[in-house]
Formats: sequence, structure tokens, C-alpha cells
Amino acid sequence: MAALDPLGTAARPGGRRRAGRRLAALALAAGLAVALPPASGSAASLPQEPQDLKKKYADLQKRAAKLSKEYRGELVTLEETKKAAERAAADAAASGREYEAARADIARLASTAYMTGRLDVAPMISAADPGAAVHDAAVIEHISRNNGRRLQTLQALNTKATESQATAAKKLDAVKKEIEDLESQRTRVRKLLAKYKPEVTRTQAPAGRPDGVSGSKSPITGNSMTARMRTALLAIDGRFGPFPAIGCSRPGDPQDHGSGRACDFMESTGGRMPSASAQAHGDQVAQYVINNASRLGIKYVIWKQRIYDFRSSGGWRQMEDRGSVTQNHYDHVHVSVL
Repeated sequence: MAALDPLGTAARPGGRRRAGRRLAALALAAGLAVALPPASGSAASLPQEPQDLKKKYADLQKRAAKLSKEYRGELVTLEETKKAAERAAADAAASGREYEAARADIARLASTAYMTGRLDVAPMISAADPGAAVHDAAVIEHISRNNGRRLQTLQALNTKATESQATAAKKLDAVKKEIEDLESQRTRVRKLLAKYKPEVTRTQAPAGRPDGVSGSKSPITGNSMTARMRTALLAIDGRFGPFPAIGCSRPGDPQDHGSGRACDFMESTGGRMPSASAQAHGDQVAQYVINNASRLGIKYVIWKQRIYDFRSSGGWRQMEDRGSVTQNHYDHVHVSVL
């Protein structure tokens, strides 16, 4: 006996199938709408608005630029932290865009399903019976799985965007703390800079002699530097040399190597990690520089991905990962003077 519809008339098999699919589509559309995470710019989703971070960073940039000029440049930890904050902000922006695009796609899908009663999914055709649609249960299962994957991807993108934004905010807070620490040392730093006046590197000394170091134990690359750096080099090399090499002047370098105010005391060469004994030797060199910073006019020392800046409140501070043994200062002790 034929089944009856709500009005008591016989229901056609095709009509039942269409009605069932329409109900399934509407149910799935409702499920998609409920399951959508909040927009990445909403207060419930991200810890801090991107525009707020940009405004905060712009303010910190002004303070950092003022400090860099006042403290005789190359505030390494501050610059490193700023770069990390910029990278984190860029990642957060990219993640946010990716999330919003995926969310808009799913929102469109849910809207289409609600308005038309069907989803934008091609019907599955049975291989055994190519002329007929697959059973309703199989179609619904296929749609559910497909959109379940969509929602999982969206949730993952939402998590990524949220985490990226939180990282950006955290890095920016680190910049703020670094600036506040440097600003708190202003009185002491002014006295330090007054004691150690700026020096200029000369290619030729007044008497016509090369302005390079003589009497050193170690081979020197870029043997041109300020008198203060030369004094520090001779003191360090005289006590701990010979080193495999000492690298100083680097023409074109925008920082202290370019101005003759920095030298690298190598503990190994070729980008290799130093041996345990060489690392212990580097520890002694770095500690000697710290202990004699006031006498030698040291600005900062970098060793093993850490920096000790004498313009800050003091102590070793971890640096960002630059990606290699040499870039992270595991194979040499970097010394900069005022």
C-alpha cells in the first residue's frame, strides 16, 4: 500500500527523496551556522585587536628611535625584539586573512543551503547503477563528512589566528619592557657616555701609520678600529689569545663592525660548534669583558645567543634565534665598545 503524505495523498518516491534531502540540507546548514567560530577580529576570539597592536607598536617605535639615538645606537636586544614582534604581527595578519576567507566560504555554504534547501555538493552516483542517485543516507553521510572536514579546517585556522595574534601581543609586550628598562637607566647611561666620548676610526693615523693593531697573538681580519676597540682587543687577546681568528672592521656594516667599534673573538671557524674546552674558553673571555667593562668602555658582549648590554639594567638576556651557529654567536664572543 502506498505511503500517505501529511495531506493524505500518495507520496511519490522522488518527492520523498527531495524532501528528505531538503530537510537534511537545512539541518546541516543550521549545524554549520552554529559551529562557525567567531570572526577572528571579535573580542571573544583574539586577545587584542590588530589595529590596537599597530597603534601600540607605532608608539614604541618612536620611543625606541629616541633611545637608539640617545644611547649611541645598536640597541641589539631592542632591535631583535622589535623584529620578532614585526614577524609575529605579519604571521597574525596572514593567519587572520586565511581564517576570514575560509569562514566566509563556509558562511556562504550555510546561507545557500538555508535559502535553497540544498548544498553545493555534486550528487554521488552509484557505479552499479549510473542512471540513479545514490541512496539518501549515503548522500547525507557524504555531505556530513565533507562539511565536517570544512569545519575542522576552519577551527584549526581560527586557533592558528588566535595563537598568532597572542604571540604578536606577547612580543610587543617584550619590546615595551625592553624600552622601559633602557629608559630607567637614562641617568646612568648619560654619565657613561659622557665618560667615553665617541671615537672615529681612521684608515691612517695622524703620523701616517696604519691605524691597525700590532703585537697581537691572533690573526686579525679587518684590522681597522677605534682606539678604544684596539685597547680592548689587545687586553683580551693578550690574556686569552691566540684565537683561531679575530674579525673586526666590516666595511658597509650599518652597526658597530662598520664603524670600527666591534670585534669577534672566534672560538672555532667554518661555522662549526666549538668543542667543550673552546666553549669554556669563550665563557672565560665573556666574563673577563664583563668584569672589565667599565675600564675598557664596553657597550655590550654577545655570546651563546645571549647579550649583556651595559646600557640596560644588567645581566645576560636571551636573544632571538637567528638560525645558525655563527649568527647565534655560539662560535665567537662579540665585543662592542662605546
